[in-house]
Amino acid sequence: MSHTKRIDQALETRGIAVGTFISFNNPDGAEFAAHSGFDFVLIDAEHGAFYFEGTVAMMRAAAAGGAASVVRLPTSEHSGITKILDAGAAGVLISSIRTGEEARRVVQAAKYGPVGKRGFSPGTRAMDGFNNNKEYREWSDKNTLIWAIIENEEALENIEDILDSGISGIMPGPYDLSMAMGYEGDTTHPVVVKALDRVAEIAVKKGVDLVVFTEVPEGEGAPTPYEIAMSWKKRGARFIHFSTDRMIMASGYGKILDGLKEPLDV
Repeated sequence: MSHTKRIDQALETRGIAVGTFISFNNPDGAEFAAHSGFDFVLIDAEHGAFYFEGTVAMMRAAAAGGAASVVRLPTSEHSGITKILDAGAAGVLISSIRTGEEARRVVQAAKYGPVGKRGFSPGTRAMDGFNNNKEYREWSDKNTLIWAIIENEEALENIEDILDSGISGIMPGPYDLSMAMGYEGDTTHPVVVKALDRVAEIAVKKGVDLVVFTEVPEGEGAPTPYEIAMSWKKRGARFIHFSTDRMIMASGYGKILDGLKEPLDV
């Protein structure tokens, strides 16, 4: 049994895997997203208002729906990475990576020896579904998703070294990067867009998986999710996650209230 079975099938058949961000402490939401057909859920343990136990509950729920879980962690701390992988995460997304050396430490925390420094304990939840410990260790070292977010200027300066560290995927972080560059969240500023494009181009050139986040724009003339996905696929992206549970709920509630404003003055 592979924790990334649905992802593997998606990459093989359509060349791109599709996910969504989970930011609420809501196992039902994670399970519903999985049953809806997303290949993976990205559980935001950096900005989400929950801790380790809440994260594990959502990972279990997503697995019940057939989707893999990648967990966004707030730091590159070794113990945090190994703990969430032992709990059954298919991968980690590490925020605020700045240097190649830091990225290499992340890789070492996620991989077993002799390549890495991940501690081994028999019988962890991550090994459920595998025939034996050896089978899991071999699968894990080869298939664990080790992603880093590029969201500061130091990371931009060190992008090639970061990409050469052994990480499996890179995610351009438009929001924090635009703040770090002094553009106050303007992710469409030409300087920000140029920097993000450079990260994407170098990643694809080096054969590191390009992971992207996109909102789902609304209104007349807005591109469809399919058009967005195909546009990123043409640029070499392998993973794309659409929106967040919070954004989706806010949009849905907003549409209901917009329909009530004129007739009921709500």
